[in-house]
Amino acid sequence: MLSVVLILCGAVLSVWASPARAEPRDRGHRLVFSTFPSGGLSALFNHILTEAYARLGYEIELQGYPAERALFMANEGLVDGEAGRVNVVEREYPMLVRVPTPLYVNRIAVLVGNADIDPAEGWGQFAHHRTCIRNGYKFLESKVKGTSCHHVSSYEKMLELLKNGRVEVALAEYFDILPVLDAQGLNGVRILDRPMASNPMYHYLNRKHAELVPLINDELRRMAAAGRMKEIELHMMREHYGNVTGIHPLLDAAP
Repeated sequence: MLSVVLILCGAVLSVWASPARAEPRDRGHRLVFSTFPSGGLSALFNHILTEAYARLGYEIELQGYPAERALFMANEGLVDGEAGRVNVVEREYPMLVRVPTPLYVNRIAVLVGNADIDPAEGWGQFAHHRTCIRNGYKFLESKVKGTSCHHVSSYEKMLELLKNGRVEVALAEYFDILPVLDAQGLNGVRILDRPMASNPMYHYLNRKHAELVPLINDELRRMAAAGRMKEIELHMMREHYGNVTGIHPLLDAAP
């Protein structure tokens, strides 16, 4: 069934008319957004935001940084904003203004070896397991704490620890970890068929660009209403992560 959905999605994309692209007004109409290091989410956000901003006559560039550094850059105005984050970042980064229409609803995947984990039992169970998350991912940092939590700088390291038995559980955003899973495979690791959580992710602009918020929100709202964002997600799944489609259970888990 999934393969049929992906094939149909590709057909829809092939006939989708290219968005009307306005020429950038001048050299000043180029925006730079910080984002995660290279991964599925940064690629997804780049695709969505490039299309949306083109309708306003802007070119954009996404620059990858460690997760904490990316937020600092955006909050301090060293770049024009942050490509996409969950709204927990607003507590610590007051110079970021949320664009109200979500770019994507993330899914926190639970990856295990032999550990017995049930997402329905909540976050407290991770205190009893050696658990791994990636540095700077604010939502997961707020949920998984204590000496049993290992922080790593890459998904490659996360899978290495899990496959070697040095941790029992790994938590990662599903779409973001897909490029690494596509390259390395599961090899004894399971992804549970229910996400630990699902959260909307929003685009943020630094307050110096607050006047752009309603404009880009209108474009994102139109894309969401037309189903365009989901089409982009499925297209990227089919085109870039073909080795993992069909074997992971979370593709349609987000509401």
